[in-house]
Amino acid sequence: MSAQGIYRLLLRAYPSGFRARYEREMVLLFRDQCRESDVRTVGFWAAVIWDIARSAPALRVEAWRESTRTMEAIMKLAAMVTLLVGVLGILNAGVDAGAAFMGTISGMHAVSLVLGVFAGILLLVAGAATLRPAEQGRRAAGLALVASLALIVAARLLHPWMSPFSQLVGIGFPVGFLIALYWPRRALPSGSA
Repeated sequence: MSAQGIYRLLLRAYPSGFRARYEREMVLLFRDQCRESDVRTVGFWAAVIWDIARSAPALRVEAWRESTRTMEAIMKLAAMVTLLVGVLGILNAGVDAGAAFMGTISGMHAVSLVLGVFAGILLLVAGAATLRPAEQGRRAAGLALVASLALIVAARLLHPWMSPFSQLVGIGFPVGFLIALYWPRRALPSGSA
């Protein structure tokens, strides 16, 4: 393997975004250094490795912080949408419950409405738990989403009162949010979201 090939392997220590921007220039600079120095000496390679070892970790940490900030913003937005969907679910079930008091809804339909209200409350809990930065908040949100999903499915099985849109939101939203919560990503240090 050539010295330039070895150097390209060493450049993998840098974050991919940094490499995309600067790898070409770094390789050109390395090629110039190879012309001026003897690449067969330990001192040359020690200097190259030392330079990468002292600069790459700081750039990795900076890239990690950027991705963490982005993920935090996405999770806060998802939490707010979850809160909104929970409130709308409760209001929707309340409107249907009003129809029940008018005598147009039977027993099973009323039970499914109560389950719908509890599912909306659980979505509120999931949204609030997601806003907590600790891992416990994430776990609580996951449990609330699973429970909300189970209640919506049970309500749908008891009585087919839900519109297709309500089913999509009531079933699809918790599933989508669960995927977002547990999508594989780098482990965060303890105390971070």
